[in-house]
Amino acid sequence: MDTSTLKIGALVGLIAAGSLAMTVSAQSTDTDAVIVTEEAAIAAALEAVPGEVQEVELEREDGAQVYEIEILAEDGTETEVEIAAATGDVLEIEREGGKCDKDRDA
Repeated sequence: MDTSTLKIGALVGLIAAGSLAMTVSAQSTDTDAVIVTEEAAIAAALEAVPGEVQEVELEREDGAQVYEIEILAEDGTETEVEIAAATGDVLEIEREGGKCDKDRDA
């Protein structure tokens, strides 16, 4: 085997290894992953807005996965709670007729 064949083989190996490392790195930093279960998202939504769950959808918003959970609140208003599928954080609470602050009592 001559040295040029060895050099080409080594270069191909480096390119393949680099490509694999980039793929693994991209997958490990994926913030779009659904980590929170639907049940955990519902629990977080009901903690923010007590009531009866009417509908649950997993949606993509602004490039991120979110659970949109519609709740018939105890006061009779329809409320949508958005939960981050990657973290379980309450992102937004929207009552029928307008938004409300997620940090205030819902």
